Amino acid sequence: MTTNAPTAPPSAARVAAATPLDRDRYADLLRLFSIGMVVLGHWVVALLTLHGAGSVSTSLPLMLSTWLWQVMALFFFVGGFAHARALRHGPRTADFVRARSARLLAPALVLLAVWTVLAVLMHATGYTAGPFAIGLQRITVPLWFLGVYLVIVLAAPAMMRLHRRFGLWPVLGALALAVATVDAVALTSGVPQIGQVNMLLVWLAVHQLGYGYADGTLQRGGRRLAGLLAGGGLAGAVLLVFGTPAYPVLMVGLPGNEASNSAPPNLALLAQGLFLVGTALLLRGAGTALANRPRAWFAVATGSSVIMTVFCWHLTACYLVQGVLLAVGARLPAADTVLWFPALAGWLVACALACVGLVALFRRFERPPASLVRGAVRTPAVLAGTLACAVGLFAVAETGLDGLVSEHGLPGAAAVPLVLVAAGAAALRRAR
Repeated sequence: MTTNAPTAPPSAARVAAATPLDRDRYADLLRLFSIGMVVLGHWVVALLTLHGAGSVSTSLPLMLSTWLWQVMALFFFVGGFAHARALRHGPRTADFVRARSARLLAPALVLLAVWTVLAVLMHATGYTAGPFAIGLQRITVPLWFLGVYLVIVLAAPAMMRLHRRFGLWPVLGALALAVATVDAVALTSGVPQIGQVNMLLVWLAVHQLGYGYADGTLQRGGRRLAGLLAGGGLAGAVLLVFGTPAYPVLMVGLPGNEASNSAPPNLALLAQGLFLVGTALLLRGAGTALANRPRAWFAVATGSSVIMTVFCWHLTACYLVQGVLLAVGARLPAADTVLWFPALAGWLVACALACVGLVALFRRFERPPASLVRGAVRTPAVLAGTLACAVGLFAVAETGLDGLVSEHGLPGAAAVPLVLVAAGAAALRRAR
């Protein structure tokens, strides 16, 4: 008697069959994993912020755990790979920039439009204190990533030319040296704001590794090279953090313990990024085998199709949950109590359900109209518009929306970056 092997559902089989043979499914899996970890991390931090972190924010095990769940390096690494694939046929810089920026901006613009209206209504009705102020201040924080990423999109064609001329390691070494130099100047000059330059340099270095993945440089080194990246990155991070007083333990800040290597990014965070990329390369075989399964690939492809919508709206989801808790007068246990873990599980489930609803509502904006990514464009308008959006998004991530309306009812400081984003988006739309 024989038994039939389980077969994938027709929908999963169709998606698998329609996927091009040369698509690197593992890269898509890494992208989805990294955003998923960002979402979970933000939900946990929101719970700690709103309901009390107790003493856990200063516990060494939790601080060291941030070395694993600060995974933005993986997203920039996969971004470099995707940009290298898009640049391999030599598109015009303006066409490349417009196509990449349009796909990133659409969900973010909808988020800002909705929350700008909500912020004005909250100011008008007086809901701008306590947790409401926290909500308005933090809701735009993740947009720093889009601001930095858009600048990297602008730089990607030039960085590809450097990669083709000099190869991966000389360019990566120069970027690492530049990061170390900025750290040294920021530490010795008494002007720590200089360290903000590394907001670009660190992520640009990780992005450059994606070029090495796209052209096979990293794969040709095999597991030995992957091990060297992972081991060397981890050793470098340990040496910097525990061997010098200049670098904190945290790779991302926690409530009540904000000092981290992400604010601003520094050499320790770059070392941790190398560790993550090396580890991802070591797991490539197993990850590829998983992503090649029809059911798994269907989940990856489905998640990837709404990835920016999830990223933009996941904080709104947890604030909706918090709104319900406020409405019923409930407060969850602080993190140093025995009931925190059941509360965490319930919080994450509730946030996930709210996020699913928001994604269903706003997923239609995930892909921009074809008119925004095709056709001839004017290069100056595209470059200027993208840069304006990048600066505006980064600025609104810093200011939040609680200062959108001044005490006199006039536009506040937060209105300036919103105007900049709107002007940049308009320039991109009219650049055809």
